[in-house]
Amino acid sequence: MSKVIKIVLADDHKIVRNGVKSLLENEPGIRVINEANNGMDAWDLVKKYKPDVLISDINMPEMNGIELTRRIAASNLETNVLILSMYNDEAYILKSIEAGVMGYLPKDADYEDIIKGVREIAAGNLYYSAEVTRILTDSIIKNPRAIGLKKTEIPLTKRESEILDGIVNGNSNKIIAEDLFISTRTVDTHRTNIMKKLKARNTADLVRIAIENTLI
Repeated sequence: MSKVIKIVLADDHKIVRNGVKSLLENEPGIRVINEANNGMDAWDLVKKYKPDVLISDINMPEMNGIELTRRIAASNLETNVLILSMYNDEAYILKSIEAGVMGYLPKDADYEDIIKGVREIAAGNLYYSAEVTRILTDSIIKNPRAIGLKKTEIPLTKRESEILDGIVNGNSNKIIAEDLFISTRTVDTHRTNIMKKLKARNTADLVRIAIENTLI
């Protein structure tokens, strides 16, 4: 039996929470275990229930979604964050990704996008809307140091570079393994080594470093 993806919802608008909850509850293998209307309550729920995914707004009372993400990342909790926001400007996107969010979608995203985003993020993959990806890429090209990373020479083997390219393109370990005709365990080992070499805290961090240092 497949593992059920446990989710906590955080948004200060009840109508938004109800809409997302209704959407998710119709999906097999996904369960909303609790919800919060402010950042502090969401933080308490994440610590208590350790969900696979936190779906959060950015602007909330008591603690915003970006600071909430930072706390989760700093606490090494295995909860990945998906931001659902009405804000689609560069500043919010960069701050969210710097904090460690694994996904960023607009609140008016299609049903299929939200469901796919949840499943991808629960599996440890990045999931951004096309517009967010464009904004992020344009920002890094214009100002590669805007995200606060120091440019360095980072030696990667040919195989590590191939695997990094797959990660940046949002592919899972299984897909990367199939493309390169190697085992998923081998991909996982290389992925761990790449994370160490690049001093990346998480997958989002890894992608930023790869783009900034033109490693792909």
